[in-house]
Amino acid sequence: MYGFRILFFAIFALIIFKGIRTYMKNEKSPIISTKAQLIKKKRDMHTQTDANGVMTTNETLMLIFELDTESELKFTVGGRIFRSVPEYEWGSLTFQGTRFLKFESASGVVEK
Repeated sequence: MYGFRILFFAIFALIIFKGIRTYMKNEKSPIISTKAQLIKKKRDMHTQTDANGVMTTNETLMLIFELDTESELKFTVGGRIFRSVPEYEWGSLTFQGTRFLKFESASGVVEK
C-alpha cells in the first residue's frame, strides 16, 4: 500500500512538472502569424470506469492546420474555438509554441 502512494505522488508530480515545462516553453516562444488553412477538426472521446463502476467521459478537441509551407500544426482548443473556426478556409493563424491564439479569415476573427 505504501508503494502505491509513492507511485501515485510520483506520477502526479511528473504531470505537474510536464505542464509547467510546456507553459514555460510556450512563454519563451515567439508569437508567429502565418497563412494557414484548417484542414481537420478532430474530437477524441475517452471513457473511463472507476473502481465504483462510475463512468466518466473526457473529450479532447483538436484543430489541425496546414500552413502555406505544407507543414501541419495541431492545437488542443476549447469548445467555443472548435465550433467557431471554419473548416477548409484560408486565413491568418497566430500561435505561440503549442498555444493557439487567433485565426483571422473571411468569416471573421476567432481569438482565444
